[in-house]
Amino acid sequence: MGDKLTKRLLAYPNGQEPNIVYPSVYGKYRYALGKSGEKPLVAICMNPSVAREDFSDSTINRIIKLSQTLNMDGWMVFNLYPERATDATYLRIFDSTVSEENLHIIKSFLNQYDIVEVWGAWGDDKGIQALFEGKKQLLSMLKENNIKVYYFGTLTKAGNPRHPIQRTEKWNYNDKHFLVL
Repeated sequence: MGDKLTKRLLAYPNGQEPNIVYPSVYGKYRYALGKSGEKPLVAICMNPSVAREDFSDSTINRIIKLSQTLNMDGWMVFNLYPERATDATYLRIFDSTVSEENLHIIKSFLNQYDIVEVWGAWGDDKGIQALFEGKKQLLSMLKENNIKVYYFGTLTKAGNPRHPIQRTEKWNYNDKHFLVL
């Protein structure tokens, strides 16, 4: 494993190791990563990076910390687009089949756990087609299924909820705002 990649890998907080990882083998795509619970925090981020079943990263650890702060008994991370990249500018061209699988997995989880709102935590798409198209399809699916998207703090200048690592402000977790879908 490359030295840059190794530096990004972190341990999961004690007791917060994931028990939902799809696919279960580390590869080009990651559709879902989380720890099940009756009341999980569901975050929608940009695209997966290096986190996997045996190692976390700074984004996942921040999401876990927020789930604990909000007294959630689990956490789940999905993404606008499921292709792994430590830098989103390296994402390949949008693949509608991959995006449809991503939406199916997200929708199935939300239905299974009766989730009615998710935390938007993706930041700006930076003009990257895979993220832009993934976001458009995801928001459409959420709207069709009456799932609300909330965020903390302010939106970016482009109108997106801030990514948990890229935020520049302190968030009041008692003050949720909702996107208009």
